Amino acid sequence: MSISVLQLGHGKGDSAQQWRLLGVALAAATVVLSYLFTQEILGAVRVWWGSTAYSHCFLVLPVVIYLIWDRRNLLANAVPKPDFRMLALLPLLSIAWLLVAVLNVLEAQQFVLMTMVQVMLVSVLGWRVYRMLLGPFLYLYLLVPSGEFLVPSLQDLTARFVIFALGVFHVPTYSDGIIISIPEGEFIVAEACAGLRFLIASIAFAAFFSMVVYRSWKRRAIFLALATTIPILANGIRAWGIIYLAHLTDDAMAVEADHIIYGWGFFSAVILLLIFVGTRFADGGPLRPAAPSTLPSFAVRAPLIATAAAVMLASLGPIYTGFLESERWRPDLTVVAAPAVAAPWQVVQATSDDWQPLVISPDHEIRDSFEGKDGTVQRYVALYSAYGRHNNLVRSQNRVFEEDNWVRTTLGTADAVIDGNPVRVNAAQIRSGNRNRLVWSFYVVDGMVTGSAAEAKLRQARAILEGRSEISAFVAIAVDDPGTPDSHPDRDLAAFLGAMEPLDRYLNTARQTATPHSEG
Repeated sequence: MSISVLQLGHGKGDSAQQWRLLGVALAAATVVLSYLFTQEILGAVRVWWGSTAYSHCFLVLPVVIYLIWDRRNLLANAVPKPDFRMLALLPLLSIAWLLVAVLNVLEAQQFVLMTMVQVMLVSVLGWRVYRMLLGPFLYLYLLVPSGEFLVPSLQDLTARFVIFALGVFHVPTYSDGIIISIPEGEFIVAEACAGLRFLIASIAFAAFFSMVVYRSWKRRAIFLALATTIPILANGIRAWGIIYLAHLTDDAMAVEADHIIYGWGFFSAVILLLIFVGTRFADGGPLRPAAPSTLPSFAVRAPLIATAAAVMLASLGPIYTGFLESERWRPDLTVVAAPAVAAPWQVVQATSDDWQPLVISPDHEIRDSFEGKDGTVQRYVALYSAYGRHNNLVRSQNRVFEEDNWVRTTLGTADAVIDGNPVRVNAAQIRSGNRNRLVWSFYVVDGMVTGSAAEAKLRQARAILEGRSEISAFVAIAVDDPGTPDSHPDRDLAAFLGAMEPLDRYLNTARQTATPHSEG
């Protein structure tokens, strides 16, 4: 104990012991950051566990540990020299985290947190040591389960490729968005078939492979680019192959039942091909010099000070959110009635309709149906009380239909008039069996109606940061679309919106009606 104290006091000593002290300090900093950013970490782990697209994330930390161990001889010559200038970035990043936390964009929160970790590592170790471990440190970004927003685009891209390829092979094809029909049957490019799982796994593998096999950053970048583009093309070929095989065998059901097996077999072959091609251009991987006979000593006091300062600066945002998440901002919305709708629309007292939007943790849900002159409109209203990071109005997991009963065919926008103002709303065509339905959806937040998720997020965040208690809403209305020349589902929805009471006034009334929870 006296030796350790003496070494700390003079800042010099046995290098291995100094590295161990620094390792303990970094481990302690990791524990503190894990506590401060529990929501981000648990959110990531839940996605890893619940989605096969991100189950590989459990391997990221072991891979990083291996890559650092593989460079141990290189580190044996290194001496950490903290760069205290980099600490100035942490308050800015903490503010950025606070903003995205109030917006409740968990993926962005996780990316900002990982960037704070990178800045802390540079601050504590210095640029020279950080550059030695740049690849493994950047690989940590793969802990963030990102990419879900790409699914609709990948679905549409795959569907367009399949339609094109079927046309090249003269297969009679009819398409309705992501639904593709051939004489032998109907196929849907579902979310699971968009290719996201293989794309993400391919990128994670390619990043590891390039760090082990290549020394040149140019070769690593080229291999990563190939590993990103080839899986997208391969997924289109896979989907086309399944449908074309059904056309050749006249057995769509059997082919579709085994499409997952066919898919992973095909993708495994693609990965093996990438490995084969990648090894042809190997240049020996990272330098691995021999370990020196004597390790250089260094002063551990400065890295320890940098570690403590980094943790304190990174904690500014989470500390402030403790104030924003005060219980006094939480009204009870379960007592709020539904928005009124004027005649000639009449409430349908009982409905067995199976359409229901899927949204995350609303404070109150309202679902009702109305009969009009030309048809029946289904309405769904989700109410939210925004406070601190508990802001679920806009979430990437939200859907305007449940996938067990419905499938999306097209997605776009439509022009509507709400509360006397022109608004562009989200429009989706969905299908269940032979039923087609048009769904319009939009947000009401901070006195404005908008179909833009980004604008809704920003307005809700502004209200929170300004300390105002706001109630916001997500509204979706739906009507059947028989597809006949005399059917006008968009007119029915527009007429319904014109008969609904002004939503800004409705939310003001809801704010007065709702009973606040006891203050914290």
